[in-house]
Amino acid sequence: MANPNISQILTTTLNNYKNEIIDNIENFHPLLIKMKESGNIKRESGGVSFRENLTYAANDTVQFQGEYDTFDTTPQDVITAADFEQKIISGTITMSEKEKKQNAGKERIANLMEERVENLKHSLKNTIGTSIYSDGTGAGGKEIGGLQLLVADDPTTGTVGGIDRSTTDGTFFRNKLYDFSVESVTKSATTIQSAMNSLYRRTQAQAGKQIDLITADDVNFGFYEDSLQTIQRISNDKLGKLGFNTIKYKNADVYYDPECPANHMYFLNTQHIKLKHLGDFLEQGEVTRPVNQHVYVLPITGLMNLTIDNARVHGVMID
Repeated sequence: MANPNISQILTTTLNNYKNEIIDNIENFHPLLIKMKESGNIKRESGGVSFRENLTYAANDTVQFQGEYDTFDTTPQDVITAADFEQKIISGTITMSEKEKKQNAGKERIANLMEERVENLKHSLKNTIGTSIYSDGTGAGGKEIGGLQLLVADDPTTGTVGGIDRSTTDGTFFRNKLYDFSVESVTKSATTIQSAMNSLYRRTQAQAGKQIDLITADDVNFGFYEDSLQTIQRISNDKLGKLGFNTIKYKNADVYYDPECPANHMYFLNTQHIKLKHLGDFLEQGEVTRPVNQHVYVLPITGLMNLTIDNARVHGVMID
C-alpha cells in the first residue's frame, strides 16, 4: 500500500479543528469571553503595532460667555495614541518518518494527528491563559503584555503603549489601586467588601464607565465568598455552565482564576481592554520537511497582544 499524502492529512486535520481551537481559546477564560461579547477581540488589517487613540485632556475652549463675547479658538492638543507591540505566539504539529511508517494508512495517521491537535489546543489555552496576567517580560520580552503590565501594582511606574506613567504627562494613563498595606487595613472576610467598594468607587473615573468583571486569586475570592450570605450569592449562568466558579459584586461577575497572581484582585471594564490580532487569530503554515531531519512539521502562529484605551477605569487590589 502506498504511503498516504502526509502534507494533505496534516493540513486537513488541522483545518477540521481550526475553528474549534479558536473557540476553545476564546471561551476558555472569562476575560476573553467578556471581551468577545463586547466585540473587543478585534482583527487588524495591518500596521506595525496595535494603536489605541486616547483622549488625555479636556478641551479648554469650553466657557460660559456673554451675549457678544467671542469664542475661544485656542488650538487644542487633546488626542494622543498608545502603540502596543505585536507579539507572536506559535506552536507546531510534527510527525517523524518513523511514525509515518508505523502508522501507515490514512485513518491511523489522522487519528494520531487528532491527538496531537488536541494537545496543541490545550497548550495554546494554557499559554494564553497564563500570559493574560503577565507583565510582558516573559520569553525575553516576547510574551503578551498582560494585566500585570496594563493594570499595574504601581501605576506610577512603567511604560504602557509607549506612554511613560511615571511622568506628569502620563498620569492620565494610570490605573487605580487599593493596597491593604498602604490603607493600614488587615484583609479578611470582614474587610474585603469595604475594600472592594473603595476600589470600585475609584474606578468610576468617568460617568457611565462601570466595572463588569473581577478576577481574583484563591485568597481574595475566598474572603469575598466567605463575606456573603448564601441568599446573596448570584451566579452568572453562562460562565457557570462553562465551569467557572462565579459570584456577583454589583453588576460585575467575580471569578476565581488559578492563573491570577497571588494576593491580587483585578477590577476590569471589558469595554476598554482588547485582544487585537493581525490577520486570522491563528494561521497555519505549510507542511515542511527540514533538510536535516526526517520530520514533517505543520506550524500555526498568531500575531496578537492585549491593549487598553482607558486605564483609569481599571483597578487592582493588592497587599
